[in-house]
Amino acid sequence: MTTSAAPRPADPNCDLQAGLLDVETARARLLADVQPVWEMEHVSLFAAVGRVLANTVLATSDMPPFDRTAVDGYGVGGPGPGPFQVVGYLPAGAGGLPRVGAGEAVRLLTGAAVPEGVWAVAMQEGCRMDPRSGVVSPTLMRGANIRRRGEDFGAGEAVLEAGTRLDPRHLALLAAAGIGTVAVRRRPRVALFSAGDELLEPGMPHAPGAIHDSNRPMLAALLQGLGAEVHDLGLLPDRRPAIAAALEGASRFDSIVASGGVSGSEADHLLGALRDAGGQGSWCAVALKPGKPLVYGGIGTARCLFLPGNPMAALAGGFLFARPLVARLAGAADGGLRSLPARLASGWDRKPGREEFAPAMLRPGPDLVVERISKPGSARLMPLVAADGLVRVGRDAGALRVGDAVEFLPFAGILGG
Repeated sequence: MTTSAAPRPADPNCDLQAGLLDVETARARLLADVQPVWEMEHVSLFAAVGRVLANTVLATSDMPPFDRTAVDGYGVGGPGPGPFQVVGYLPAGAGGLPRVGAGEAVRLLTGAAVPEGVWAVAMQEGCRMDPRSGVVSPTLMRGANIRRRGEDFGAGEAVLEAGTRLDPRHLALLAAAGIGTVAVRRRPRVALFSAGDELLEPGMPHAPGAIHDSNRPMLAALLQGLGAEVHDLGLLPDRRPAIAAALEGASRFDSIVASGGVSGSEADHLLGALRDAGGQGSWCAVALKPGKPLVYGGIGTARCLFLPGNPMAALAGGFLFARPLVARLAGAADGGLRSLPARLASGWDRKPGREEFAPAMLRPGPDLVVERISKPGSARLMPLVAADGLVRVGRDAGALRVGDAVEFLPFAGILGG
């Protein structure tokens, strides 16, 4: 990993500044040689949501484990219409299955095992009961309304692959497959801090020239939502020795994420402090708006990611860089940010040169139309709260008109794993 110092504040025409890295290249450099944590834990399904499977899981039984009825009705001994003499009653979970012969039927409730000899199951709504001769059913195709043994999956079949981040769907599948505990990778341990003399802890009284730190709570929530175990290192002053000492102390973690102190001014010390602490790193200018300056590197076992201090820039960096970093450390497959095609509700006077993210609101209507919140600013938070997600525009796009195509990233899909 090369080591470079941050340049002085960039050319005012920063959108067209020479040497800007595209987001994909910056991400690839950050992730180079990052390996998943190797330790594993065995956890109950009730504690497994959000965890990442360490091994491929094989089913221990067929699903369904026996032929089951899909409806309430009658298992009939022929194609119909009967009448069929009713010879038994079977709710779900009952044993002692009678054999059903020609001209016979058995009353079945949804989920019950289907006895031998049943041609099909007739839905009760389509049947008529004759008190003297039995049940009359419609003519049925063989196997109608029967879930056959193993039709979902068979014993020994791989039902989930290693690297799957478990959500409620996966837990249902594992339970159905006869799995009660799973081997998962240890959660990545991430140290988090903010740098800046102007910062106050949330809840502290205001002081002249100071603002409350909003980045740490925001990034902690994002990292925890991605499955990381976050260790808060608090606020660090703009003092290179203090930052170096904190970085050296955090070198045992899997990752160190910080915000502030990366823009390249005389008060920005994160890259220099990383070198002082015995680590190595690089500064780069990313073709990204907001969030152009970025520092990445490593110290001890920790991969370092240092983001800009403005909240919107820190959030964009969290989505684009912290998300894949935590996924790689956790051994999870990261499918990237999932976006939806949308149309702009109003024009957007922008310059090409940097990929841009901006808060946007959905507009009601049959099509997906988004309204960019005008002049959001990378330090403003109210537009983020008012927004339904982020609109994303490629670096080569110039001024946009009403109805132009954009990508929309709903917050519901990007604020977690």
